[in-house]
Order: sequence, then C-alpha cells, then structure tokens
Amino acid sequence: MKIVITGSSGFIGSHLKDSLKEHDIIEWDIKLGKDIKNFTLDKNVDFIIHLAGLTDVRESIQIPDVYWEKNVEYSKKIFDICKNIPMLYASTSCVKEWWLSPYGTTKKVLEELAHDGHVGLRFSNVYGDGAPSFMLTSRLKSGNISYSTNHIRDFIHVSDVVDVVKLFLQLGTKDKNKYYNVGSGIGLKVSELVKKYGYDVPLKEGDKCEMMNNTADISELVKLGWTGPKEFL
Repeated sequence: MKIVITGSSGFIGSHLKDSLKEHDIIEWDIKLGKDIKNFTLDKNVDFIIHLAGLTDVRESIQIPDVYWEKNVEYSKKIFDICKNIPMLYASTSCVKEWWLSPYGTTKKVLEELAHDGHVGLRFSNVYGDGAPSFMLTSRLKSGNISYSTNHIRDFIHVSDVVDVVKLFLQLGTKDKNKYYNVGSGIGLKVSELVKKYGYDVPLKEGDKCEMMNNTADISELVKLGWTGPKEFL
C-alpha cells in the first residue's frame, strides 16, 4: 500500500513508520522540512494516517491560537484534500470533556470536520520509548514528580496503538464509526501509580483543565476484532 503518514518523526509516527516497512510510506513532518501547512497529495495514495499536531493540554491554555491553527486549520486542509481517501487521524480521550482545554476543543472540532471514511482514534495516555517529556510516564522515569492527584488514567503502550492502526489498514475505514476509543480499558489512579514508582509526594487536587477519568470504553474496537492490549504498565 501507498501510505501517507503525517507526524512521521513524532512519538507514535516513528513507531508506526518502523512497523510498516513493507509499505510505500510517504512522510510529512516538519522535522523533515515538510510542514503540513503546505500539504499536497501524491498520486495513487491508498491510505492517510494523520498524526501531526500539538498535544500538550497545559500548553494549549498558554497558546490556544497556535493550537487552533495547527490542529484545526492545517488538519481541515488535509481532510478536504483527502476527502475521498481512507484516513485515520489522531483524536484524544479529552474530547469526552472537550470544554476543559483548548487542546480538547481542537480535537472535538476535528471530529466534526472529518469526512466519511475518516476515522478518529481517541487515544488515551500512550506510553513507550520516545514519549514526550510532559507525559506522566516520562516524568515518572525522569524523576520530575512533585505531587500526585486522584485522577484516573488509562494507559496504552505505543505498540498496541500500532496494532490498532494495522487493524484498520486491513479492514479499511468504510462504514466504520466516526471515532474509536483507543486505550487499555483499565483505569489507574495517578496517586497509586506514583507510589508504585516509589515517590512520596503531596496529594493535590490537580489541574482543572484535565478530566478526572479517561478510562476508555474499547468495546467498539473489540467488535472489529481487536484482542486488546498486549502490554500493561
């Protein structure tokens, strides 16, 4: 297959690219000098995997206009150019309470803008090698933990995310749901996870921009034949 991957040098994109070497991969990534604001479509593309965008909830509060431009305006251009091509695009579990942050809002808007045959993957907390430094699992490893909260989080390994994408490459996106929750289906309390890693830090209320519980209902993925995660935190 001829597959376009935007954000191919990012956390999920790099893992995905490495696992799809048998395919003809066309990369779009700003690190490669190919900014998606200038996106063009090659001939005879079979599938689009759109992962490029900004993903930090707290940062989105500081620079909401930048998040709107990169996550909505640039993505809408890609959606419209590729409206007749099967596509998976990165959404987020934050959409369930999208009003809490500009980041969640941008992803909610994307789900409304997507064309038929474009399927959003609502990622929970993805972890694994190369995860961004602001993510909880990365901070647990680096020691950058100053407090914990009672938020409940669903963690899914990046290799399991890759398996979900591969499932859609096999099944296609025609007549599928507009979005699917992608997580382990298991909620872990942040305070208990922090203790598990050996940190003795104060318990705080946490940021109001973050939803309390993002445990994913993965039943729709299971109906498609996904057998669930192979890796557990």
